[in-house]
Amino acid sequence: MITPDLISRSNRRTLSLSILKDGQVVVKAPIKMSEQTISQFVFEKQDWIRQKLSLIQQNRQKFDEVIHYKKFLLFGNEYSLKLANVKKVETSSSDMSIYMPSTTPDDKILSKLKSWYKKQAKTIIEERVEYISKLIKLKPTSIRISDSKGRWGACNTKGNINFNFRVVMLEPAVIDYVIIHELCHLVEMNHSRRFWNIVNSFMPNAEIQKNKIKEYSFLLSLYN
Repeated sequence: MITPDLISRSNRRTLSLSILKDGQVVVKAPIKMSEQTISQFVFEKQDWIRQKLSLIQQNRQKFDEVIHYKKFLLFGNEYSLKLANVKKVETSSSDMSIYMPSTTPDDKILSKLKSWYKKQAKTIIEERVEYISKLIKLKPTSIRISDSKGRWGACNTKGNINFNFRVVMLEPAVIDYVIIHELCHLVEMNHSRRFWNIVNSFMPNAEIQKNKIKEYSFLLSLYN
């Protein structure tokens, strides 16, 4: 039996089970709930746990080079990083490479790449938000590029939307899903049935992209 890596107790009334990006199994439980009840709950969720852990393992194998910074994602495609005689970071789709100035110190490569990603995110996301906003008639008050460790985007009650810079690493259709998802929060600030109905009305294949983005959850732990 797969046992929890962490049992967190609080004043909550119900049990919940989650699998973190690194594969940790976490149970949240009421303070006075017995160990036997928690154990039975986890036992009944064994198939679900195995399924989630298997998916995490598959993604780790599939994106092993990305996780270890040997390959770099842009729009869902893997690029190699090469130091060359260039003045700034640039990409080449002909050989699927990201070129960086050869004068870049080894200990500055990732931070420089992160800054480049943020610039790409600002340009791409602003363009896509403007385009999609016109189509679905939902426009945010402002857009900001963030470095959140736990979410792809966030919308507040003032209509301000934050987008994780790592969004540009995703496939184009998934990027649009993240944008539409957050724009729909301008109408519905929760994840109710009404919210998902709105999302699906603007993006009929939203469920596919919603599942697809789970494959990329490991990215939220990179470039920290």
